[in-house]
Amino acid sequence: METSILVVLFIFGAIFGSFFNVVIYRLPKKESIVHGSSHCPKCMEPIKPYDLIPILSYLFLKGKCRHCKEPISWRYPLIEFITAISFVLVYIRYGYTYFTLIGILLASILIIVTMIDIDTMEIYDRFQIMILTLAFGMLLISPLPLLDHLIGFFVISVPFYLIAYLTGGIGGGDIKLIAVAGLLLGFKATLVAFFIGSILGGSVAIYLLVTKQKERKSLIAFGPYLCVGIYLAYLYGNDLWNWYLNLFA
Repeated sequence: METSILVVLFIFGAIFGSFFNVVIYRLPKKESIVHGSSHCPKCMEPIKPYDLIPILSYLFLKGKCRHCKEPISWRYPLIEFITAISFVLVYIRYGYTYFTLIGILLASILIIVTMIDIDTMEIYDRFQIMILTLAFGMLLISPLPLLDHLIGFFVISVPFYLIAYLTGGIGGGDIKLIAVAGLLLGFKATLVAFFIGSILGGSVAIYLLVTKQKERKSLIAFGPYLCVGIYLAYLYGNDLWNWYLNLFA
């Protein structure tokens, strides 16, 4: 039974990931995510339903458009796969509970935010509001004290705001993201999310500088790394916090 649930979640995750690809592509272009059929961005030929099977269609077509034979970006099946895996991991962690529902919704939002931020260096307020709504839902079921969640809202966002005010080095979207996510996570998991995001972001920034793909003064989107940190902190944040403290016990 458990395996069946995981398989179903993987399939649904891949299907939702396919839709997220549409959102990620169209939203920055201000195109409707509801109306209009999917089409090849090169030849503009509408894509047939049998070529829209998540992950599998990409493999069957060998990564090329059926009509013009131009390469299809690998990120489409990757997003479908990541979405599927993220749904499965949430269920493995929380089982058949409301925490799984919140986790799946959170993962969905974070995936979209990550990719749009990579493409545009923007985090849209509508996604902050969605996470804030999830945070209010979390407050109804969380085993943590309310104060823990309230501190989570401010613990990283306030330092971020001060840094942004003094140096302009942090975007407003990142500040809002860690604030609403902090309300959802609580302050311990929020610190873990920030730590993970900083390690990932710093490592990638160093790599890009060393390989000369970015200049020292180039802007690098921090939102994607925060999103990874927030997701992992939702799953294991408090456990990682306790593990870290036990190292010094």
